[in-house]
Amino acid sequence: MDIDIILDSHLSPNELKELGILAEQNGIRGIWNSSYLDGREPFTNMAALAAATSKIRLGPIALNAYEQHPFRIAMGLLTFNEITGGRAQTVIGGGGEVVMALSIPFDKRVRVVHECLELVKGASGKRPFSYNGELYHIKDYDPYWATAPAPLVYAAANRPQMLRMSAGVADGIMMSDLSPTLSKDAIDIVNKRLKEVDRNPKDFRINNFMAWYIYDDKEEARREAKRWIGFRAMFRKYMMEEIIGDEDFNILMAHMPQIYEMAVEGTDSVDGVPDSLLDVCVDKLTLTGDVNDLDHVIEHLIELKQAGITELSLELRKHVPQSIKLIGERVIPALRL
Repeated sequence: MDIDIILDSHLSPNELKELGILAEQNGIRGIWNSSYLDGREPFTNMAALAAATSKIRLGPIALNAYEQHPFRIAMGLLTFNEITGGRAQTVIGGGGEVVMALSIPFDKRVRVVHECLELVKGASGKRPFSYNGELYHIKDYDPYWATAPAPLVYAAANRPQMLRMSAGVADGIMMSDLSPTLSKDAIDIVNKRLKEVDRNPKDFRINNFMAWYIYDDKEEARREAKRWIGFRAMFRKYMMEEIIGDEDFNILMAHMPQIYEMAVEGTDSVDGVPDSLLDVCVDKLTLTGDVNDLDHVIEHLIELKQAGITELSLELRKHVPQSIKLIGERVIPALRL
């Protein structure tokens, strides 16, 4: 199992470069740069990092065809891939906060992601490339200057329909916050589809996005995890059914605006939501604690590996250099046994 890290798009190019050099030195496979409404443009933001490194894979998470035509995604990805010497990667998803801020309807989400994947992947292959989909079209695209090995293109997928579609088109999938049991169920769907389309499961990448809060100060770690818990999977009932009952789930749903607001206000509690309920969400949906909890965290990651996860993407928010070193010294060796 390989380890990637996810870094904030509010970081400056120089900060990304320094953290990326450290990550490469510590055996991390890849760096994903988030694409937020108020963040920096990820391809441009990672250019200095690309020039300063030689092995680590780099790319934005997650792009979508609601905000920009798949041709523009392909052009940006191929350009960045040349800068990295063939180390670029990206995740294509169904849109998030930016799409909502732009008031773009989430119409035909699976079809949008499917055609975006086909166009972006196709543009990296045979040339000249033409595509005539239901939604997107391109004729005789020939980026003759793109000579590096093709970039990796993942699909953001958790649910059966998106998983099946992605298995037929993408290089891999990135799921988020899935438990070992739900991971295995999802991977079974993927492997069945891979067999149907005559693709080798060994060549298909299965990544799980998780939030990492392992700090020296356990209380600080738990406060930070609670502050950002609204951005984990707590709104997905099919996932939360493993963790809490309907009554508690309804409490969370009734207070989601206030739960999201904790991130903005820097708070870690919500009136009307028991702290104990937020604690359960932190325990089940994040990797949180201090160094003394690391053995337990590694046991959980090994369970994910045994379920079929081949890569983990760990989102780092605070104490990033310390976390990178800890992951390199303790986590990566344990997962490569």
